[in-house]
Amino acid sequence: MSVELTDLRIRFGSLVALDGASLQLRDGEVHALLGANGSGKSTMVKVLTGVYTPDSGRIAIDGTVVTAGWSPAAATAAGVRVVHQEAPLLDSMSIAESVALFTGYPRRRGGSIAWRQLRATTAEVLERCRIARRPSDLTGALSGAERATLAVELATRSGGDGLRLLVLDEATAALPEGEAALFLEHVRRIADAGVPVLMVTHRLAELTWADQVTVLSDGAVALSGPSDQVGVPEAVEIMRSGGIAHAGGAETRTSGTLGRLWQGEAGRGSGSGAVVLRAEGVTGERGGSLTLELRAGEIVGAIGPRGGGVEALPRLLSGAAAATGGRLAVRGRELPLPLRPRQAIAAGILHLPADRLHEGGLPSLPVSENITLPDARRFWHRRGRERDAVRGVIDYLDVRPRDPHAVFGRLSGGNQQKAILGRLLRMQPTVLILADPTYGVDPAAREIMFDAIREARDTGIAVLVTSTEPEQLSGLCDRVLLIEDGVVAEELTDSDLTVESLLARAV
Repeated sequence: MSVELTDLRIRFGSLVALDGASLQLRDGEVHALLGANGSGKSTMVKVLTGVYTPDSGRIAIDGTVVTAGWSPAAATAAGVRVVHQEAPLLDSMSIAESVALFTGYPRRRGGSIAWRQLRATTAEVLERCRIARRPSDLTGALSGAERATLAVELATRSGGDGLRLLVLDEATAALPEGEAALFLEHVRRIADAGVPVLMVTHRLAELTWADQVTVLSDGAVALSGPSDQVGVPEAVEIMRSGGIAHAGGAETRTSGTLGRLWQGEAGRGSGSGAVVLRAEGVTGERGGSLTLELRAGEIVGAIGPRGGGVEALPRLLSGAAAATGGRLAVRGRELPLPLRPRQAIAAGILHLPADRLHEGGLPSLPVSENITLPDARRFWHRRGRERDAVRGVIDYLDVRPRDPHAVFGRLSGGNQQKAILGRLLRMQPTVLILADPTYGVDPAAREIMFDAIREARDTGIAVLVTSTEPEQLSGLCDRVLLIEDGVVAEELTDSDLTVESLLARAV
């Protein structure tokens, strides 16, 4: 008894998304699906859930072929459930109300809501999830792991009985590893009850929770087998090189080429060590009094507990959120507060937002226009210059597909992120602010981005980076700031920049 995908093929124009990919998901097993961004993982999930119809191939559940007429409604009726990166829960609602959105509001004979019954059902759900909360608590009070666990439990209950397959589409991407472990314990219990689980992930450490592992590359299965027989180095090499045929080959890009994005123009970086951004008592809508300095040629990390102000820091310094007081200066020139994004860009402050698709790019436009915005006037009547700039970003950060005309919204999340980072680097920032830049990005793409960030530092750019995975900051940053209650509570350097130290302070 299982869910089988056989020889699936699907293409979008010239882009081959799946190229003969096959997968078998067995009852009671967690099957990890890995691959570089653009390898076909998201397409595989969309085919499984009925969003995409394959051009050819077969989908079978318990031996019954369901490919004909496969749709989201058909997938739901067949017992396929999917949980995405963001739990679909409303923070302003109680947990009981969030449960009711999925299970329906129980009614009395007269039609009024049976609140007591709803609270009892919610208490049962929370107990099953091992979440020590009350049904009346606000959903916004849940931790990341609790939200993800609740989302899984509600997904298994929605659409009636008959759960046949649980798909986790990067469900742990926004969770610290400690919280992700609590969530995966719940997933393991679901699998142990006999349900097949497909776990799409970029975190190699999570393979210890899997029974089977499959690595996709260029839309095809490059490696597959039991988790205790699939080597992590081999999987990473496939993801890094873009295919099993290239395993052991050269890197897709070389370092030392950032200056080529500037097309012969001198960068705006200052001499290493010079203070290029100074914030004094900068306050936002939620209070706090932020004081910090960023120097040319350094990478500064920012961490802190949830709700402590670290999430607001990139928006506050880039003008995406209004500063209500204090002083902010770049290269000694004071900027007006509240700061507008256009003023920040003119001063050399460039911001990569956490929500890359909605705030970082324009999904309906091609990759080329996403790369040349927002200073498209530089390329007016300069098609050759524009073409070289776009090609430079695509080559430098290995954006795939390598098609400037590809629709940005159809790129995988990691390739969207690489294109946005390339756009910002092309604009020669003085200060580069990165909000969780590798959120949901595969390990190979992360290394490409990290190389580019380090090279930006080496050219004299000041880099500020936040991350939901503090362990990444340990090997990337020159120093890390702990943000609590909207202020810098501590500065960590040298021996304090350990994974254990950063994780403890992030929590």
